[in-house]
Amino acid sequence: MTGVVSFVLTFIWICEPQSLHERKKEEFSPKTVKRLLSNRTYSMACLATFTVFFTRTGINSMMIPFYADGAIGLNKTSIGTVLSYATLTNLALTVPFSYAIDYFGRKPMIVRSLAVTALSAIIFPMTSDYYQISLATVLLGIGTSGAGQAPPALATDGTIEEPHGLSMGLYRLFGDIGFVVGPILLGIMADGYGLRMPFYFMAGMILINAVLLTAFAKETYSVKRRKE
Repeated sequence: MTGVVSFVLTFIWICEPQSLHERKKEEFSPKTVKRLLSNRTYSMACLATFTVFFTRTGINSMMIPFYADGAIGLNKTSIGTVLSYATLTNLALTVPFSYAIDYFGRKPMIVRSLAVTALSAIIFPMTSDYYQISLATVLLGIGTSGAGQAPPALATDGTIEEPHGLSMGLYRLFGDIGFVVGPILLGIMADGYGLRMPFYFMAGMILINAVLLTAFAKETYSVKRRKE
């Protein structure tokens, strides 16, 4: 039913942008992909979305339930409510973070969001009851709210003159790779080194991503900077 409603709304209200007809057509080629990935701002946005998707499936969907069950001993109902806190936090912060990404800029919001996400990953192994892990999950929701929204804005801005279909497809590919690799790698790590190790690994990976983005990505849009 929701698919039918989406189809009707799309058919009625979404129109092809005029600029798309005027944009230079370019076929897929290794040369084009190489040019896109040589754009440091774009490639850092791709790395950020890889990390975000890696976190969402590896930590949110897998490690939090495993840890809540194996280390804390929560029941299924409690685990379900814990998981919902991150999603509800994402929902509540979608609009505020969207405004912040435009106002403060894409790059600073990604870096700050990644820092908060890394902090939550460090806190999870220290939790020992329902309330502690719930607070850690809310913190994770705060971090992934910004880290999920800002990278596509940065990637789009950084490739404004490029073929958008190809650039966004390649960008999404990085996310899908993280989506698949995250649970596998963290699952292997949990089997070999315990339930806490994947969280520490994730925190380190996120912080490295934040450092690389700070060093190599360029800011593309900021209302605050323009006012200054």
